Amino acid sequence: MKLKSLLFIVCFSLFTNVFAANVHLHPKADAQDKKTIQKGVSYPGYCQIEIINQSFTDVRVFGTFDDGSTVDFNIYRYESPHYISLFYNFYCHSGMYITIQSPYYTIYSGWTNVNSTIRVVPYLKQAKAELSTR
Repeated sequence: MKLKSLLFIVCFSLFTNVFAANVHLHPKADAQDKKTIQKGVSYPGYCQIEIINQSFTDVRVFGTFDDGSTVDFNIYRYESPHYISLFYNFYCHSGMYITIQSPYYTIYSGWTNVNSTIRVVPYLKQAKAELSTR
């Protein structure tokens, strides 16, 4: 019984760390901002943009917040979804400019509103982006 409990705790802690690593914050987000967004770490929550890579290629994401601060990261093929939090300076911002690039071309580039999902999918031996809003 103790072994089952220990195994459950180890698996649960690994599972939560995977999702926690995929949340990207504003560079100037303070402790209060971070505490606010920790509620919905495992699924897209309030004031977030979700990016899912379901294509066969790795992509690089560049984001520019409305105050000019930037964030950039890689999303590898079939990796779990990444979330960009737009909650900083004690309120939810309306959106940000996002560019998604494959090693060969730009897949998506444009202003993205909060609570949107960008899904990168395979299309004719390339990748394309599908934008949806909740």
